[in-house]
Amino acid sequence: MLGELYQYALDQKLVVRPGFKGKNVKCYLSFGKSGEFLGIQPALKPAMCPDIGSLANGTTKSNVIVEKAEVVLNLPDDNGNYKRRQKHDFYISSMKEAAQYDNLFAIAMNSLELYLEQIIQEYLSQKGKPGDMIGLMVGGKALEESDDYLEWWEEFRGKFGKTKANENCKKRCFITGDLTVPMITVPPVSGLISVGGHTKGDALICFDKDAYRSYGFEQAANATVSEFAMTGVNAALGKLLEDSIPLAGAKNIHWFSKEVEYDIIEALEFDFGIEEKTEDDSEEQEENVIEDEQRIKSLYNFLFTAEHPQNPQNRYYIMSVSGVNGRVMIRSYDEGSYEALYHNIKVWYDDILILNVGYPKLRRIYTRLLKYTESEKKVSERIAKELSGMSPKIVFSIFHNTPLPDDAARRALAYIRSKMYDSEEKHRVIDGIACQILKAWLNRKCRKEKKEEFQVMEKLNKNSPSKAYQTGRLIAVYVALQNAALGGVNSGVAEKYYSSACTTPALVVGKLAQLSQYHLSKLGEGGKVFYNKMLQEIAVKIGTEIPRTYSLEEQSQFALGYYFQNAEIYNSNKEKEDN
Repeated sequence: MLGELYQYALDQKLVVRPGFKGKNVKCYLSFGKSGEFLGIQPALKPAMCPDIGSLANGTTKSNVIVEKAEVVLNLPDDNGNYKRRQKHDFYISSMKEAAQYDNLFAIAMNSLELYLEQIIQEYLSQKGKPGDMIGLMVGGKALEESDDYLEWWEEFRGKFGKTKANENCKKRCFITGDLTVPMITVPPVSGLISVGGHTKGDALICFDKDAYRSYGFEQAANATVSEFAMTGVNAALGKLLEDSIPLAGAKNIHWFSKEVEYDIIEALEFDFGIEEKTEDDSEEQEENVIEDEQRIKSLYNFLFTAEHPQNPQNRYYIMSVSGVNGRVMIRSYDEGSYEALYHNIKVWYDDILILNVGYPKLRRIYTRLLKYTESEKKVSERIAKELSGMSPKIVFSIFHNTPLPDDAARRALAYIRSKMYDSEEKHRVIDGIACQILKAWLNRKCRKEKKEEFQVMEKLNKNSPSKAYQTGRLIAVYVALQNAALGGVNSGVAEKYYSSACTTPALVVGKLAQLSQYHLSKLGEGGKVFYNKMLQEIAVKIGTEIPRTYSLEEQSQFALGYYFQNAEIYNSNKEKEDN
């Protein structure tokens, strides 16, 4: 895993010398070679800059060269207080130390003090923000691009703690296999704040307890890594975490051994044909989808039309990570061939395909695994709390075409029952995405147990051998019959009998059969023929005996039979209205 992250850093040219970090510089304070202030110049690209890590998050120390404007310029807050004065003083004194090694630093420091008030006025007039990262430039050259200060920088950062073991103690690096001086403490990686990470970052490798140490080695020397290699691993993690969206209390990051035209893992983050939105669908996410519309369309076409992906030897890697007590928690790690992944994701979309519903993104599916409630608590927070343990199992199932956890079916069934009971809809249509979960769970279970005859199609299967499926159809007809006879009622067949019919059908089907005769009497001749024909056809499939109880598998078949029969009746009625 570490080796693959390091290779990714090399491939993406993310590896830099230790003690440096990529930063998004907003602008530069530009000075001439003679020291005159030339103005504020926008930055054109991110820059690799010296960084002292989590020490800069405190109140007394800062990074050098590139830092927040409030530190470099000592800007006051809204109340006129100079809360960053200590950090500013540290910045100035450190830069003056560097000036003894590099003349560009000397020019920049002299000019910054001389023109400070003018610089502040111009920065604020351009609506610069106190939290923006700014750098210094002399004669058109950014200070971080100079080489003369590097000797000073190595001495300077060495003052802030012992990072490496004795130079004479060399061991094999776990990442590269080369002999190296072990690091004593591994620098933290940022990007996990939204999933329990620390504001100062989280360490991937740490040994702070005696029980985790062997043969007298100190701290991270128990798992030898070189400073250069670990810098690359952290750079890779930082880049991947930056582009990742939290889900179920973790960030799922992934990459490939070779560049791919279509990132098929990314497909799980998009809705293909789903218009429903939840409270957590921010405007920013919507704008990103609109901007990437063509890319999403291309990905969709690739998934559903291509037969084989390019580069069959390509491999994927995926990690689910979160932060806890300043450490990186790896919840799961998986790797495999890109070609197998492509086929397994296609199978996933085949498994969840049902009539009248598109292809929902993974997060939308997770909302159907929550307890149905009208709580004001954010959906993302509830997913993180309730599904953190199940999410890696679902992702593994998708990537390897294995059965979904049984708890996914239980939760989807509970969601269906709860929503049907609380729903204000008069037709009592059960949730389509919850049914997609049930269909995928059932079909994968049937394939594993070699019971293909019980697999569920994407539309109504009148010849299904499952009594539970046929019973679900029967209840859907009873609900539709009541609605046709009486119109919308406040508490009808669906609310009163769905849950019982789904679990203990023998107790309620007889009663509903009697009630249906009353509803039939309210219809005209055409309606009586229409519903009688359906009821007779389903009764023949069920037979003379209805089971007393239904198992989890049968309850899922029941729900799907109900859904598809309801959709069939709805589509039939709509076609008649259109004609």
